[in-house]
Amino acid sequence: MSNSLRAVKVLVALTVAGCLAACGKTGQPAATPAPSASPVKLTAGVQDIMRDMIDPAADFLWESVSTTETAQGVEEKQPRTDEEWAEVRKHALILAESANLLLLDGRHVAREGKQLEDHGTPGNLTAAESEQVIAADRATFIGFGQALHDVGVAFLNAAEERSPQGIMNAGETMDHVCEGCHLKFWYPGQVIPPLPDQAPEKK
Repeated sequence: MSNSLRAVKVLVALTVAGCLAACGKTGQPAATPAPSASPVKLTAGVQDIMRDMIDPAADFLWESVSTTETAQGVEEKQPRTDEEWAEVRKHALILAESANLLLLDGRHVAREGKQLEDHGTPGNLTAAESEQVIAADRATFIGFGQALHDVGVAFLNAAEERSPQGIMNAGETMDHVCEGCHLKFWYPGQVIPPLPDQAPEKK
């Protein structure tokens, strides 16, 4: 047997041995062990994400397209330059991904030792009460979070298409999503005072 043929046979044998060692006797790839714990470390509460990420992004998006009547006439506001549309896009991404952060398992409504900023307001839940309501109907909470994410994507698409009407449509949807979630999980007992023209007449 020539030296070259002997070298080829040795190489094949080593390759087969390595495959069997990696795949096991069945010839199937060995399963990768699952991680023992999530690598995500939660710091902020729902309140922090709402106040410092979602609210500023939502306000920016709401205000990016508007129509205002003044003494000088009607003022139309909308993004026009590349830089202005880039800002809308940035806030849309913040809104969409912040909605995902709300849904991470283990996220508390408020950080340990903290109360909600409006703690004690009549009709509003405490942080502990809000967590209880979320736990009792987490599927609905997740639904609202996913709806908010989808609104962020709608803003993102509108920004990339440079569509002021798309921004306005997404803003209207966002208003319904936010208010629906808040009424369910934050201030279900809120009493909205009547408008002046709706106030009961004095007898």
